[in-house]
Amino acid sequence: MPDNQSDFDKEKDRLAFTKAYMERLITSQETGQQSLKKRQEDTLENLSFKDSSLRYQEMLSHANFMKLSRDQLESLKKLRYKPYFARIDFHRKEKPERETFYIGKTSLFDRETQMPIILDWRSPLANVYYEGRLGEVSYEALGERYEGRVSLKRQYQIEEGQLLNYRDIDMTTKDELLQDSLAQHAERRLSEIVSTIQEEQNRIIRADLRKPIIVQGAAGSGKTTIALHRISYFLYTMKEIFRPEEMLILAPNRLFIHYISEVLPELGVERARQTTYIDFVTKAAGIQWPIITQHKVLMQSVEGDGNSDVLLAAEFKGSKEFKDVLDEYVQLLKGDYRIQQDFNLSGFRIKSAKAINRLFFEEYSYFPYEIRVQKIKAVLQSELRRKKKQILEKVAEKYDEALDQALYGMRNPEKRKVRVSFLITRKEERLEEIKKEAKTAVSKFMKLYPKMNALDSYKELFEEETFLSIYQADSDSLKNMRELTRKAFTNKQLYSEDLAGIFYLKTFLTGIHPDDQAKKVVIDEAQDYSYLEIYSLRRAFQTDLFTIVGDLAQGIYQYRGLSRWETLKEDIFPKANYLTLQKTYRTTIEIMMLANDLLELMPAKLPTAEPVVRHGDVPAFLQTEKGWQKTFLQLFNELENAGMKSFAIVTKSKAEAEDAKAHLDRFNLYFEVLGEDQDELGERMILPAYLSKGLEFDVVFLYSCFHPFQMNESDMKMLYVAMTRPLHRLYMIGSHPEDFLLQHVHPDRFCKV
Repeated sequence: MPDNQSDFDKEKDRLAFTKAYMERLITSQETGQQSLKKRQEDTLENLSFKDSSLRYQEMLSHANFMKLSRDQLESLKKLRYKPYFARIDFHRKEKPERETFYIGKTSLFDRETQMPIILDWRSPLANVYYEGRLGEVSYEALGERYEGRVSLKRQYQIEEGQLLNYRDIDMTTKDELLQDSLAQHAERRLSEIVSTIQEEQNRIIRADLRKPIIVQGAAGSGKTTIALHRISYFLYTMKEIFRPEEMLILAPNRLFIHYISEVLPELGVERARQTTYIDFVTKAAGIQWPIITQHKVLMQSVEGDGNSDVLLAAEFKGSKEFKDVLDEYVQLLKGDYRIQQDFNLSGFRIKSAKAINRLFFEEYSYFPYEIRVQKIKAVLQSELRRKKKQILEKVAEKYDEALDQALYGMRNPEKRKVRVSFLITRKEERLEEIKKEAKTAVSKFMKLYPKMNALDSYKELFEEETFLSIYQADSDSLKNMRELTRKAFTNKQLYSEDLAGIFYLKTFLTGIHPDDQAKKVVIDEAQDYSYLEIYSLRRAFQTDLFTIVGDLAQGIYQYRGLSRWETLKEDIFPKANYLTLQKTYRTTIEIMMLANDLLELMPAKLPTAEPVVRHGDVPAFLQTEKGWQKTFLQLFNELENAGMKSFAIVTKSKAEAEDAKAHLDRFNLYFEVLGEDQDELGERMILPAYLSKGLEFDVVFLYSCFHPFQMNESDMKMLYVAMTRPLHRLYMIGSHPEDFLLQHVHPDRFCKV
């Protein structure tokens, strides 16, 4: 509780006023004037403001409320019980008297004076709260630079509309506030991050919005939520230009989409499209065939049912080398659109083949092939309409001249009669023939162009003759790759790596439907994307406005994913800003030190994460000897009694997940096994490591029984992902510590249960 009780009372009054103002504003939108007046009187009667708050009462009673947009109204309803989380006292250089600004998730202005009652966290002035120190500060807004002094930074603890506490912030209390936030349980942390954004996170949120951004973020550094806040900041700053529907968020799986869904409405970006790469491309390319996902391939490899040729094929299909093959192929396909004959109507040339080809290959060269064809069709229809009348007139004139010759040049009356009758009849027939031919002339001519779709063209590429005509170098691995791919085609299946090639071809052949277009794209877990997947997205959307976040240390699909961010900067986004987030806020120092030891074992030297100062229990190993299940049950009950709420059992394989489930069922301890397409996250989950990416739980149990982690890059990254999921406690359950590579870490990093 603050020492200054008078100050606390003032803050309670300020909160009461803000809530009343919001309620008043909401009511004005939903009720008539009479009801509004009565509600206002009741509100004023119920307020217990002190004398110092008379100005608030006066503002409330005289407020002239105007119509709000639906979005503004919904935003007010969501935030009325926690309208703001911070305050700054600011003294402008040119106006040194104190101005007080309360900062929340959305702005609220006095409807008469237009002075802010709440300042949006995304506003330039609010940036002073996140980045500025007490004392002299400056900020930029609308191209102008403003200077002044911050004399107070205060953060509030408000629950269900009640002020519980506040703290004035300096460096010490700032750390304390962060510690309080990190100590919360998983279900609370995600939605509260806006109040504890750190300086390095804030810089990424507000980095140049006109450039692409690539963020290498350690596990638990907040990169996902920072990416979402950047979208929110983008929409706030560019609201006159962009709509939320024009944003696309690509998440690693449907489960993760559900996980982030709680924070999106509070950020004002709930209408941004959220999907996975597979779901997006199958819809955009109209693909109906089942997909053999990279997750399935990974599990087959882990469980010993995999085929190394599948991994090699996936690596090739995602590479720059394959992109070059596709580029050659689209040039080959483009040649099929070159026509050899003029467009004629009844022997009259409407447009030459040379002129038509010039339209396709030069004037319309920036359009997809099928769009070029449609534009040429429109040109030919226009030319035909214009020239048809001239042709009909020429033909009529020709017959009229012949009639004149027959009438005045033929002396034999019988022959003249026959000739004239023939010419009159033939003239009408000929004109009708031309008119009839004109009706179908364009559609008939357009049949000279090939009808292509991306999937059929992609299938054709893998025929020996076609592939070798483009890519002369051949090898056993390439032959196996083509054979595997054709076998999948025969079964009407596709590997997930085929989607990028099909999508890339579609951008050349037919283009992307407007409903599938995006002006701003966020890619999460980007290290698991192939070069071609990201390149195809960049080409499809024709925008540089990408926010790409990931962690190379978590690249569990290393056979197909990115191994270095420079690849994107060099070939796809040369103007990109590259930023790093090495501080990790998710887990304790003890858990992160164990994970960092593992990071040191990896072949590529990756920077270790820097945990914030939050201590906890040392990770523990539980041996699966006789009776271990009872020990686990006792441990679980102790953790629940200690206030832990969300639990996850993370395995290397799906088979191990099912085995863990069977053990727990025998003790009537319900845990749900998560599947790849599941979109709900409960409090007791069993899931393979690849599905746990981006998620966090209060307690994580790593479980190994069939497939111990090996000293290879893929396994080490999978284990690193699993180890960095817990907020508070980490346990490893297996036959030997070696199952989790613990023989390679410092012995003090873990203990035994």
